[in-house]
Amino acid sequence: MRIVWPVIIIGLLGSTVTGQAPSRPPVIDMHVHSTNTSPQQAIERMKSLNIRFLVVSSLTSDLPQWASGLDAAQFLPGLVFPCADGRAPITGRPCFDPATELPDVTWLSGELKAGRVKAFSELSPQYLGLSPADSRMEPYWQLAEQFDIPVGIHMGPGPPGIAYDASPVPFKSPAYRMALSDPLLLEEVLLRHKRLRLFVMHAGWPQLERMIALMYAHPNVYVDVAALQALMPRAAYYRHLRGLVEAGFGRRIMFGSDFPDQTGPGIDAILGADFLSAEQKTDILCNNAMRFLRLNPSLCGA
Repeated sequence: MRIVWPVIIIGLLGSTVTGQAPSRPPVIDMHVHSTNTSPQQAIERMKSLNIRFLVVSSLTSDLPQWASGLDAAQFLPGLVFPCADGRAPITGRPCFDPATELPDVTWLSGELKAGRVKAFSELSPQYLGLSPADSRMEPYWQLAEQFDIPVGIHMGPGPPGIAYDASPVPFKSPAYRMALSDPLLLEEVLLRHKRLRLFVMHAGWPQLERMIALMYAHPNVYVDVAALQALMPRAAYYRHLRGLVEAGFGRRIMFGSDFPDQTGPGIDAILGADFLSAEQKTDILCNNAMRFLRLNPSLCGA
């Protein structure tokens, strides 16, 4: 299956997955965007697809809506940054007030203390042409370690051609560089902040060997597989997933949807992978995220 970006943009406007298959396994979705769905739509998907918990990548203006729309036991509010010209990647919606690339550190520390922000997700320096080890990112790595919050960082596929004017997405990113997909760019950050709980979004595709190398050397690194079933042919996705599993990291791979209309297909892609055991499928869909987020084990019970 191959899905082109104009179809995915429809998902950005808030389509929902309908229809519940019987006896669906429990799921934790590590990669939900506040910009392409609403809390009510998310609740509907949770009910129909047996999703027990969400990590929501939010803009500051969306945080109150999600806090009032979902029970605190159902989701983790994450913050999206940095933002080129103060606008979110792909959608171009304002990130902060006033418009800045990076949030004010003092303000953000207060949000973390108050519990209004509980994760940094999605960190997206790649869209601004920044390495994760850039000095401008250092205060935020320090905050993440200080407050012991999970961090999800975009590495790998963005919309094809997003640096070009012809890209179909609403907001272009001319500074986006695929070279910044290299997972090993995270190594110095991890060595400076050894208590970080970090997950690499999109499993670092297409840098399989370097993703494996980073996970081998740094046991606190997990990945999510968000959007991979949508952005490439199924065989290419499975090749990347299989490589991570065969390298011994089946307990550090987590499910993510990214696009609302890809939640069900994404779950089904895991369930349909004939190279995964039943235990590995359960781990990827729920157990691994439960351990990474330090949630109650009962959340992934039948």
